[in-house]
Amino acid sequence: MVLLLLVTALVVPVSWPRALQTVCTTDIVQARAVAGLANFSAWLRRNNATGFIGEIGWPADRDAAQWSAVAEAWYTAADAVGLPVTAWAAGTWPANYPMAVYRPVAHGMDVDVVGPQAHVVERHGTSAGYLRGVNLAAGSFATSEVNGGFGSANPGRYGDDYTYETPSSYEFLASRGIRLVRLAVNWERLQPVPFGPLSSEEVARVRLALDHASAAGLLVVLDLHGYGDFALGGGRHQQTLLRLGAPGLPTTALADFWRRMAPAADNPAVIGLGLLNEPTRLAADGRAGALIWERAAQQTVDALRAIGDRRALLVSGYMPMGPPSWGLMHPRAWIHDPLHRVAYESHAYFDHDGSGHYWSSYTDELRDVTWPHPTLCQRLTPLTRQVLQSSE
Repeated sequence: MVLLLLVTALVVPVSWPRALQTVCTTDIVQARAVAGLANFSAWLRRNNATGFIGEIGWPADRDAAQWSAVAEAWYTAADAVGLPVTAWAAGTWPANYPMAVYRPVAHGMDVDVVGPQAHVVERHGTSAGYLRGVNLAAGSFATSEVNGGFGSANPGRYGDDYTYETPSSYEFLASRGIRLVRLAVNWERLQPVPFGPLSSEEVARVRLALDHASAAGLLVVLDLHGYGDFALGGGRHQQTLLRLGAPGLPTTALADFWRRMAPAADNPAVIGLGLLNEPTRLAADGRAGALIWERAAQQTVDALRAIGDRRALLVSGYMPMGPPSWGLMHPRAWIHDPLHRVAYESHAYFDHDGSGHYWSSYTDELRDVTWPHPTLCQRLTPLTRQVLQSSE
């Protein structure tokens, strides 16, 4: 019997679970950030799911040293969990934007300047188990959240209101050790009418950007950078904001967009499709909004698998979607994917409301940590699998 057990152990591989990891911090704001990540990773493990941090950002102006220390602790925790991460953000940001990890020289188009956040990002780069990188968001600039005249009939001027990065920008990012780019695109620019054809001109721009990323050896998550509303019209035409889940924009509209867009983004650099950045502006709020999003996301996954797309699909949570609050609106994983290639996407900002505005001083943030305070040392649950990997 002992001999039989020994032979069995040799021929049948045994998968031991990775041990819990402990990460210790030096103040309660750092502890709050790490505790949030611990909550997200525990939800993933309970649901036999995998995850992705699509955005993490912190400022480089006021209290920069303290916020960078929070980011260092947070990335150490993300390393322990084994999470893929894309930092917010690189690209053609104005000189006064405080969260640019990489940016151009003033008034330039080539991304070639290193911001203070880059030192943390580069210390915690891609490893054998997970991909790391940055967001490129210029393709989502000048949209309805900041421009009241924007809409499908007034999409903005390419090269002025919005743009995609130059070939040398991608080469620069690759030279800094960046491996993964989360590339923002806009729904109204790509599909001016819900359920209608794609804009061939805008698709060509996106495809060229993907070619630039591929030539630089970068991998891409194509991110539909919206919030669940659709600005119909604009400019000389009346702007109407449609909300996902309402009669003018049923949940199947998102599935229709991706059914058309996925084949257009067939570049081998694209390893993942981000279904919708932050689904926060839907036809209903609260749990009803969460149910609208769950239905829309499942319909989109079904549509993509029906056309044979096998890439990883990144599914955001409904608000609140930050790691500390993950699970409040979605107690259980809800996506059924026959390929088991879905990752749930959360966005991490360290200010007390998770907004990323960083309006309060660090001293005030220390006072705002809720009671009871999180412990300075947190135990984290490592993931057992990934769907965003460079080998795929």
